[in-house]
Amino acid sequence: MIISGFDLSNSVEKSISAAMHSKRFPHAVIIEGGKAEERMALAKKIAAALVCSSGGIVPCGVCSACRKAAADSHADILLYSVEDKPKAFKVDIVREIRNKAYIVPNEADRKVFILENSHTMGNEGQNAILKILEEPPAYVSFILLCSTKSGFLPTVLSRSTVYNLGQASASEDEAMPRESIVEAARGVALAAAALDDIEIVKAAAVFEKNQKLLRAALPVIQEIFALALRIKYSAEEENDELGFVAAEIAPKLSRRALLSLIESTDTLINSIKLNANHNLTVTALCTKLRKAVTD
Repeated sequence: MIISGFDLSNSVEKSISAAMHSKRFPHAVIIEGGKAEERMALAKKIAAALVCSSGGIVPCGVCSACRKAAADSHADILLYSVEDKPKAFKVDIVREIRNKAYIVPNEADRKVFILENSHTMGNEGQNAILKILEEPPAYVSFILLCSTKSGFLPTVLSRSTVYNLGQASASEDEAMPRESIVEAARGVALAAAALDDIEIVKAAAVFEKNQKLLRAALPVIQEIFALALRIKYSAEEENDELGFVAAEIAPKLSRRALLSLIESTDTLINSIKLNANHNLTVTALCTKLRKAVTD
C-alpha cells in the first residue's frame, strides 16, 4: 500500500504518512495549533486515507469512498463541530459519539470521528470520551481538533497522539515573542510551586500593563501544570522548555493542587475569551493560584 497526498516536506504530515504506511496509525490523535482550516483540512485528508477502498494508492481520490469523503458525504466519516467558546462541546454530544462508535461501519473498514473545537469539551465530557479511548473498537479512529492541547486532561492526552501544526500566523500587532511568553509562564508556575503569596504577586506583575502577554501566557501556564501532573502519574518527562519547568515543579505540588491549578487557569482563559476586565483577571490569577496550592 502506498500512502499519497501528504506533504512529506512537512514533518507532521510525513509522520502521519509513515504511521499509516506501517499500519500503526493511532486510534486517537489530537491535532493542535495552526489555523482552524489547516487542522480541518489535515483531518479530512487523514479520514479519506482511512476509508479509501483502493488496495494500492491511499487515498486514491477516485474510488467511491474517496469521492464521498471529498463531498463530505461518507457515512463512516462523522464530523462534529461546535462553536469555539467555553464548554460548547456538551457531554450529551460526547455520549452520542461514544454510542455511535460501538456501531460497526456502514461501508468502509474504519469509522472516523472528527471533533472540531474539541478543546471546548469540559471535564465531564472528557471523562465520558475517555471510556472509549481506553478500550476503543478496532475499527474506530478519533481525530480531535483544537487550538491547544492544554485544555485536555492528562488521562486523555496519555491515550492520544498529538500532532502540533505550530503557531497560527498573527498580524504584526498581535505577534508575541515566544521567549517572552515562556519566561512569563515559567515565572508564574515556579511562584505557584513555591507556595509563597508574595512570589505569586511578583510573577503576575508582568501582566499588569500587558493584556496580550497574559492572553498568550495563560495556555502555556496551564500546559506546564498539565505536564507536571503527567509526571506525577509516572509519565515520561518531556525534554523541552516547558517540560523542564514541569519537572521542576512536579515534586513540590500534589496531584490535587495541580488539578486545581489546571482548572483555575482554564477558568481564566475562558474569562479572557469573554472579554473580562484585564486588571480583575490579573487579580483573579493571583487569588486562584494561591487558593489552588493552599486548599
